[in-house]
Amino acid sequence: MKMKLLKVALILSLLMFGAQIPSIEASTLDGETTINLNVRSTPNVYGKLITTLPKGTKVKYGTYNKSWHKLYMNNRTYYVSAPYIKRISASPTMLSTQSTESTGVTTENLNIRVSSHRDARIITTLKKGTEVRHTEHNRSWSKVFLNGKTYYAASAYIAPKLTVSAPKKQVGYTNRNIQLFNGTLQSSSVVKTIPVNQAITFSIHNSSWSVVYEGTKSYFTPTRGITAGTLKPATTKETGYANRELKLFGARNQASAVLKVLPLNAVIESSKYNSSWSTVYIGNETFFTATAWITPGAVPVEPPPTMTPEPVETKSQGYANRDLNLFGKTHQSSSVLLVLPRYTAVTYSPYNSSWSKVYIGTKTYFTPTSWLTLGKAPTAPAAVPLGKVYVNTPGDVLNVRSSASASSTILGRLSHGTEIEHYGSANGFYKVKFNNRDGFISTVFASTVKPSTETAVIVLDAGHGGTDPGAGRSSLYEKTVVLDVTKRVEAYLRSKYGYEVRLTRSTDVYLTLGQRVQAAKNLRGDLFVSLHTNAAGSTAAQGIETFYSTSSAHSAKSRVLATNIQSNLLGKMSGMRNRGVKTANYYVITYNTMPSALVELGFISSPSDIVHLRSTTSRQRMAEGVAEGIAQYVRAYH
Repeated sequence: MKMKLLKVALILSLLMFGAQIPSIEASTLDGETTINLNVRSTPNVYGKLITTLPKGTKVKYGTYNKSWHKLYMNNRTYYVSAPYIKRISASPTMLSTQSTESTGVTTENLNIRVSSHRDARIITTLKKGTEVRHTEHNRSWSKVFLNGKTYYAASAYIAPKLTVSAPKKQVGYTNRNIQLFNGTLQSSSVVKTIPVNQAITFSIHNSSWSVVYEGTKSYFTPTRGITAGTLKPATTKETGYANRELKLFGARNQASAVLKVLPLNAVIESSKYNSSWSTVYIGNETFFTATAWITPGAVPVEPPPTMTPEPVETKSQGYANRDLNLFGKTHQSSSVLLVLPRYTAVTYSPYNSSWSKVYIGTKTYFTPTSWLTLGKAPTAPAAVPLGKVYVNTPGDVLNVRSSASASSTILGRLSHGTEIEHYGSANGFYKVKFNNRDGFISTVFASTVKPSTETAVIVLDAGHGGTDPGAGRSSLYEKTVVLDVTKRVEAYLRSKYGYEVRLTRSTDVYLTLGQRVQAAKNLRGDLFVSLHTNAAGSTAAQGIETFYSTSSAHSAKSRVLATNIQSNLLGKMSGMRNRGVKTANYYVITYNTMPSALVELGFISSPSDIVHLRSTTSRQRMAEGVAEGIAQYVRAYH
């Protein structure tokens, strides 16, 4: 029974010692990285990143699983992604094939045994990373030489000692401000910053990163910020100025962002970077700009302008070789300010190649030089009339003025139909002889055809009357207002224009509409105007309006008559509302045999209009407005 228990204890002891050694013995392979390969502390993408091996790096490795390999580096075991290591030996170099003694490194804490069996006695345990001299014993076991004696250990946990060559250090300089990191990631901590153009010692770590050495310390930085070689000698700065508006860029490319713009002739300090670009220095900042935009030296100083004395005007005496228009500006489309007759003596001086200044008193005018002749004017030939015109101011007179201006002195007046010889026209005036001297009359009121001197007969019709009071309010009736205004129109036309004016009624009598039309025919009128006041159910209705009939045989002239009356009436009564010119087929303006209009002087129902209809002053202004509208029509058609 005791023997059986002893055997069981021995078997359990062997099993416990055997558990310390993996059952699968690994082989070491030669390989090469097919990309820049991350080396991690554990077989997991989240394992700590130890370093990155450049593409093409020769490595020693062993299989871990389908996705990961063990990597033997710097006497330690790490892990890499299996698809990115290419095996380069025809067959694995098995530890069992090693026939010569070599130095290896333990990849785990390793049991050293007295024989090549898992149940053999353990002499000692070497810590992970311990260097050990060994040689191949078989596929799974190696002989280990310690203290002059030979022992045995599992080959899977002894990796060859790799000779790591020292990195090749180079001399270079920073081509920009660079940051030094404590790892090969830009998310790593920034330890310090080195300015541009600083000499450094470095080595290439991989395709993107370099190691920078400062004393006994080393850091990582992106390789793009380092230029290999000796730092160029200090740049030669020179002073110049911008020969155009100067754009300053952050890079040597005109497609890059413009950081500053300096004005033309700005003084700058720069140095040539290459044949096309220069570096510009402003304080502690540097920029780039096109070299062609900088001119060396000081900004040229323009000499002060030579003061040329103004030429003294040389005035000459001459005369107008034609009727001379004098302008305020040197072009003939400007206004004519004055007209001098031909042969008038003038004082003038040249202004430019085409124009001269003409001096009259203290005023200066301009005229074409070709219209002037130097010297004394010849005796002017007697003026020859160029034609005849007739004064066309029915019922009015025409002013004769001293010059071709509506503001000049009035020399006298000519009556309607007067025939007079003219000597040409300018600036809207005919030149005429009046009382043995030159005079001027407006071309607007002169006609080349002799106008009729017969006086137009104007028939005025005061609406309603007698038993027909018309519209009324507060004892004020339409028939009374319009009869008063009608008589005032009659008096105004007779006194001012001498027109023949006849009334359909001059007293408070009643006439039918037919009687009014027949009265206009019997009175042999040339035009007919009927006066009324308006009324409405609402007190808001107000204002003046004038009607004509489109059914009348004289509708075209009637529209002109109505328009003239409405315009002149509103000119006198500007405070009243303008209801405009309208059409209506009222009997007295539709069936009359002459141009006719009907005037509504305001609303007797309106609180504002009735004030004017009661006032004798307003009635007089209304009468004058109606009369001037009639006179305007008569001047145009009679």
